[in-house]
Amino acid sequence: MLACAEARGATAVMDEAAGRSAAEVEGIGTRGTAYVVLSAVKRGDLSPEDGRETIDAMIDRGWYVAPDLYTKVV
Repeated sequence: MLACAEARGATAVMDEAAGRSAAEVEGIGTRGTAYVVLSAVKRGDLSPEDGRETIDAMIDRGWYVAPDLYTKVV
């Protein structure tokens, strides 16, 4: 994923701390999954309700988010 982002001059979407650390060493920007959902809400591609439902559905399917971050996201 990092090689793909680097080759395209893009930002890598990842939540894992190890991957973010590796990206930082390589000078590759990262964003987390929650950022992608929040950006869609901000752009109007998702309603705030749909954004929350998306985050909750991701959690139901095993995505982990720290409770304090969840509170900030919703």
